[in-house]
Amino acid sequence: MSKILKNYLELPKRLVSICVTLVLVVGCRGEYRTDLDYTHRIQQTWEIKEIEDAFLTQFEQVVFEPDDTISLREQISEALIVEGRDVLELATGTGLLSVLSLRCDAKLVVATDTNPVAVANARYNAAVLAPDRKIDVRQVPAQSEGAFGGIKEMERFDLIICNTPWINGGSTQTLTSGSLEKHFSWMDSLAAGLPDHLNPSGRCLITSRYRPAIEYLRSHCQEMGFSFQVLDDRTIDDLDEAFLPGLLMEIKVPTALLNGSASGATLSE
Repeated sequence: MSKILKNYLELPKRLVSICVTLVLVVGCRGEYRTDLDYTHRIQQTWEIKEIEDAFLTQFEQVVFEPDDTISLREQISEALIVEGRDVLELATGTGLLSVLSLRCDAKLVVATDTNPVAVANARYNAAVLAPDRKIDVRQVPAQSEGAFGGIKEMERFDLIICNTPWINGGSTQTLTSGSLEKHFSWMDSLAAGLPDHLNPSGRCLITSRYRPAIEYLRSHCQEMGFSFQVLDDRTIDDLDEAFLPGLLMEIKVPTALLNGSASGATLSE
């Protein structure tokens, strides 16, 4: 065995996966993907239970906590809630939930994020982990602070999924009154936009690891006449202020409260 090959085989598993990822993204046929951004540095690769044959890649400047979405990933991969459905993922980050939706036969997947690096990261992971499936990853306009920035008026989906983002970059340990206010404002815009963006019988499944935000969202949804349910063995009142794994919740909007007609989602040109 040559010394070069021996040294390669002794590389840490994660570093090897990065090398393999780079090869896969460019393509075995030497194709250069004009829709991908190759300029970002890789912070880490992750083994994800639901993706047995490859690693998820996290770019630098993209927040990722794998335990946030355990329950939601199980719903996608085991309960097959996305199969044949139009799916929207808000605040996609690395794109993990969107990638799982593609792999589990969602009819259409749209993902959005305010962070341009996250948009590039989601496209990258989709290209590697679901190369034969089409995804529409959209950059939320800088001037838009609401949950549905980047989504067209009355563009509707069967399923809206989200791991609720932190405006300040992700940690409950560094919350300020300003970032908490923005977080609650984002929650307001999420609830307010559901009647415009859910199809009849549509569902919104979200995860959060911050109890005050969950209590706020529950109260707000109930005031608006929406159905709010915890899809978890835990109860909200028993949770610490900040906790892991994230809690999975479902919001449904009664048909009578939906705005306009269900025209269906469309991929952007």
